[in-house]
Amino acid sequence: MAGESVVLVHGLWMNGLELSALGHRLRREHGYDVRTFSYPTMHGSAAEVCRDLAEFASGVADGRRVHLVGHSLGGVLVYRMLSECGEDRFEGNAVLLGAPLSGCKAARGAARWPVLRPLLGPHVLNELAEAPPRSWSGRNALGVIAGTLRMGTGQFFAHFDEDNDGTVGVSETRIPGLADHLVLPHSHFGMLFARDVAGHVAHFLGHGHFGAPSGADR
Repeated sequence: MAGESVVLVHGLWMNGLELSALGHRLRREHGYDVRTFSYPTMHGSAAEVCRDLAEFASGVADGRRVHLVGHSLGGVLVYRMLSECGEDRFEGNAVLLGAPLSGCKAARGAARWPVLRPLLGPHVLNELAEAPPRSWSGRNALGVIAGTLRMGTGQFFAHFDEDNDGTVGVSETRIPGLADHLVLPHSHFGMLFARDVAGHVAHFLGHGHFGAPSGADR
């Protein structure tokens, strides 16, 4: 929406370049001023990342409404930032893409292998593998998009018995208090490049709920 900003937050092992297609669509097709927040995914503390994210988003605001979109681990960090230090600072909405808010079976499975734990980093171990109970009661509308195309390495560690995107199970993206939850036929990484995902994200940011789904299970 013209005059409003969106801050994109990437996931594990990423730097934000993978969000370029989504950002381009939000900018060109929906009129948002799009910025990307990058953070170290393999070291530091989540609390520090959340403080940095809050400051970054505040700097982007410049009197405008600021929305947040986080993918995977980035979505969990967006949730934590809004819960701990951002709710009263931002009037915008937030969409989390493939974010395992209720914990991540794949992360727990990988963490059982000592040789893999250093590759996960502290944020995954503390925020996903050992996720605290979460719910949402903030004033910002919080929505989640989950995927069902089973394409990703996470399935080798999780042994899912439910719909999943190859890395995160659909049930792992649900917590009490969400304004809306949408399930689409995309993989964990592929959803970042899907036109329908960008459209649903834009609709939620503007209205606080997802539009009528096209061939998707809400």
